[in-house]
Amino acid sequence: MTVTAAPPSPAPRTFGSPGEALADVAGVARRVLPIAGVYLRGDLDPELRERVMVAVSQTNACRGCSRVHKRWAIRTGVGADELESIGLGDLASLSPRSRAAVLYATEAAEARFRRPVPAEVAAYAGEHLTSGELDAVDAIARMIALANLSASTTEELLAKLPG
Repeated sequence: MTVTAAPPSPAPRTFGSPGEALADVAGVARRVLPIAGVYLRGDLDPELRERVMVAVSQTNACRGCSRVHKRWAIRTGVGADELESIGLGDLASLSPRSRAAVLYATEAAEARFRRPVPAEVAAYAGEHLTSGELDAVDAIARMIALANLSASTTEELLAKLPG
């Protein structure tokens, strides 16, 4: 099993059209129950949740979200060395469970949730995460990706305004 994640996008990823943004909003809305479970029932521990948030934010090259979630990750107990490894895409030092979640989330985000993750990644994730945890990882990854692309698209549009 590979222990490296896809490298971050060199430039912030943005929405290509309003329809693309609406499709992502709908994708997150369909997963409101797993998202609620993460925050209300603790279906994912905070450390794992923030590892996923940081990894997806970096995949999407969203500097603001990456910065915020790195701070939150440290507050939940994630070490700075782990965050550096995630940023480099070197997941070997992560626990198998964290590696599975981060790898699954970054592969899904890299594909913009438009196609399934590679079978090898899905199998590895299935070995280390319950189906409920995997649903939660997918939901959280989609949620932060929506935030990443929304922020980056807004920044891009504002930069185009005169004056």
